[in-house]
Amino acid sequence: MEDKRLKQKEAVSQYDSALINTVTAAVLQTLQATGSIPGGCQNQESQQQEVRTVDLVGLFFRILERFWVVLICALLGASLMGWMAGNTVTTYSATSKLYIVNPDGGGINIANLQLGTVLTLDYQEVFKTWEVHEMVIEELNLNHTYEQMQSMLTVSNPEDTRILYITATYPDAQMAADIANAYAKAAKIFIINTMRGEEPSDFSIALEPSVGRSVSTSKRAVLGFLVGSVFAVGVLTLLYVFDDRPRSPEEIQNYGGIPTVAVFPAINEKKAKRKFIGSTLKAAGTKIEHNGNTVEITNFPDLEYVSREAMNTLCTNLSYCGKDIKRIMITSRYASEGKSYISMNLMRTLSQLGRTVVLVDADLRASGIQNEYRLRYSNQEHHGLSEYLSGHCALEEALYQTDIPGTAMIPAGHEAPNPLQLLDTKMMSDLIDSLSKQYDVVLVDTPPVGVLIDAVALAKFCDGAILVVGYQKGKRQEIGDAVANIKQTGCKMLGAVLNSVKFNSMSNKHYYYSSERYSAHYSKRYYGRKK
Repeated sequence: MEDKRLKQKEAVSQYDSALINTVTAAVLQTLQATGSIPGGCQNQESQQQEVRTVDLVGLFFRILERFWVVLICALLGASLMGWMAGNTVTTYSATSKLYIVNPDGGGINIANLQLGTVLTLDYQEVFKTWEVHEMVIEELNLNHTYEQMQSMLTVSNPEDTRILYITATYPDAQMAADIANAYAKAAKIFIINTMRGEEPSDFSIALEPSVGRSVSTSKRAVLGFLVGSVFAVGVLTLLYVFDDRPRSPEEIQNYGGIPTVAVFPAINEKKAKRKFIGSTLKAAGTKIEHNGNTVEITNFPDLEYVSREAMNTLCTNLSYCGKDIKRIMITSRYASEGKSYISMNLMRTLSQLGRTVVLVDADLRASGIQNEYRLRYSNQEHHGLSEYLSGHCALEEALYQTDIPGTAMIPAGHEAPNPLQLLDTKMMSDLIDSLSKQYDVVLVDTPPVGVLIDAVALAKFCDGAILVVGYQKGKRQEIGDAVANIKQTGCKMLGAVLNSVKFNSMSNKHYYYSSERYSAHYSKRYYGRKK
């Protein structure tokens, strides 16, 4: 008896454990589905659903920003439908009526009514036969096909009646009445000769209509205006919803899993050019003295206020990454996202903060620094990184002091046919280690990580990496791919820089100005408005 009780207790205990496990698993699944479990515990599907949430306020401002598109489409719609209405021909409708007579005469009873209703339905099919159309065409001497005649004819039967309404629509009022009466006459002949039925009687003949039916040009123009507006708004909405390009730091965080350490505005080329002229004249009267090789950066415009504040923010955020972060790689997914712009200005800003900086241009395939910033060398050889790694010169010949105090640069040098074989070497690793002992910060400008493998090879020699993301360039999913490629080398991702943001656009003002993180930097001085 006791053994039996023990077995029952064990069975109950096992059942309770199984029930607890089942409930626990269900609770965990519910938490994951609702996003209550933070970090990596959320499944990828829930993250994607969160990312795909449409910003309705942003959509409104995007449509408002493209209001000229909506207006053009509305005017085109109004013009098109107004033109179509103006070219529409006025038509006239005339109706003749036939009364369906009972074939056996007799009084009015339920059977006769039902039979009359059936005959009415049968007689409606008479007007679809080619014989009836042919009789009308011959009588009125018309030059129309059977299909055209059928399109201008309408036969109906009001409910609970045995009367056929024969309506003809035609651009000429008298002809419309003649066609309706001709069809009534042809139908009676066809019913007597072919169907052997009782001849329907004329209930009412068609008269010439005095009023025609025309399309209102103004109403159609208003309708076209509304249709064009709705069409434009719909297209803009679809483009906004399915736009897969990065637009905000939140999207970079969602898809790349890294924070945005700075947001830079789009460069005003005209203002930057005017600033460059002033700085060039100033530099021309200053004699720069350096020992060894020197390079003068002749095209280096001053930063605007917003860009300067963004660069200060970037330097501040980098200072919190740790004292061991000295070798920093700067890359992007594609070309023309602004990685060289960030590298050069970061070098200048760090030097202004009292740090010694060396910039290594490791983009041996298509360096943008050499031509864009118009480097002017003190020697004729123009040695660079490619010459040093290939053994054509010593480090002292490839390292140049710049005209910015506390900064040095190793330019890319001449284009190398096999850059990866030069970069992915111990010699390159030793170079970066040696520079990190001489300078406070080593910046490595690499090729785009989304296009070439060179940046991944260089990442293992660096302490951290910055990914420059161009505003509305590429796909958001590619941010995660670039981050994953860098992380697999063991290099730490310091964050991303969102570059070339148009702060003065309506769709961006609502986001950046409504956020306390940016409003202090991107308001009064840049646009001349009071906070």
